[in-house]
Amino acid sequence: MNDFASSSCHDRIADFKITQVQRDSHFDMGESHYHPYYEFYYLLSGQCRCFISHSIYRLFPGDLIMIPPSVLHRVLYETKRPAERINIFFSEDYLHRVSAASGPDLCVGLFSRSRLTIPSSSRPQLERLMTRLRLESESSDPYAPLMTKSLFSELLVEIARCQDVHQTPQFLDETSTAIQESARYIYEHYEEPVSLAAAAAVAHMNPTYFSKKFRETTGFGFKEYLTHIRLQNAAHLLCTTDTSITEIAWICGFSDGNYFGDAFRKHYGMSPRAYRLE
Repeated sequence: MNDFASSSCHDRIADFKITQVQRDSHFDMGESHYHPYYEFYYLLSGQCRCFISHSIYRLFPGDLIMIPPSVLHRVLYETKRPAERINIFFSEDYLHRVSAASGPDLCVGLFSRSRLTIPSSSRPQLERLMTRLRLESESSDPYAPLMTKSLFSELLVEIARCQDVHQTPQFLDETSTAIQESARYIYEHYEEPVSLAAAAAVAHMNPTYFSKKFRETTGFGFKEYLTHIRLQNAAHLLCTTDTSITEIAWICGFSDGNYFGDAFRKHYGMSPRAYRLE
């Protein structure tokens, strides 16, 4: 699908969008989230936890999360203190146009890691750039689109420079580490009949306790996460192969074709066949 319509995406953007908002522990981003465009998530203040694909990240001020298209993610706000963040969304086409004008090396390795801690010495410049970028993107000035593209190119350069700075490894607590290993197991074995008991065994927990901790840590229920991973891979196969819908359902771990069709329709708002024709 070439547009930005997705049942798991709350916004539709044309090429580029930047927002700055505060969230607290009462905020719930609702349904699980992935979208067919890139996202930069920069934390200005507060703390939060981000679950991306099958990895858990604890974020602090100055942390930048870089999310490629179609990657499942969810943000959880843990403290009563509001967390302020800047989100930058941009299409693959927009990124290509910016990098083509700035040189082919600009985006090399840009998404080689999901989390990047911006050095304290670089944060003022980066945050000033983001503020200018937001103001230009909101401007009706006829030169604003050109300035937005120029500032975005400059921002990418600053991020690329920070990629070269040594990053301190992130250490998770024992429970988060165990849940992350279990999420990786589900992510890598979704085509198999993965059971709650098997996933709990990977985390060395009993199923009831595991189910509770998995939701607390990732924001997903076990079955919800497994189904999302299966549906996401099914959607990819529908768009990139001529494999029959029945076989795709089987390949992605759905033993019941009717259940697959119902789950797909509920998630994407259309049948697998209609999705393939979009």
